[in-house]
Amino acid sequence: MATSTTNTTTITQVRYTTPKRRVFTLMTSLAMSIVIAPMGIGNAYAAGSVKEGSAKARACQVCHGKGGKSTKEAYPILAGQHAAYLRKQLQAFRAGTRKDPIMNGMAIELSDQDIEDLAAFFSSVE
Repeated sequence: MATSTTNTTTITQVRYTTPKRRVFTLMTSLAMSIVIAPMGIGNAYAAGSVKEGSAKARACQVCHGKGGKSTKEAYPILAGQHAAYLRKQLQAFRAGTRKDPIMNGMAIELSDQDIEDLAAFFSSVE
């Protein structure tokens, strides 16, 4: 019987502490977003410009096709990809953590704003 009581106590404690933790976590997250959002820290990157990205993407169309709609299997389709994905890949090429001789050479010249603009443009293409 002692084992049964111990198991019941443990289950009871878990049952009551889990909702409290969820509420605490939710309230903490909400408070942090209220404090951080006005400071602009929530958006680590400046918003990209689709118009500027369109102009900068001209160099990309040689391999990736007009508007990033590649017709060649060797080159991925960029059109319609998520901006965060495009941003991450371009940053990896620029840093050299993702290896491709052509893309590493192309990306090394890109500024943070160039990457934002390109990601905004390619993610906007349908």
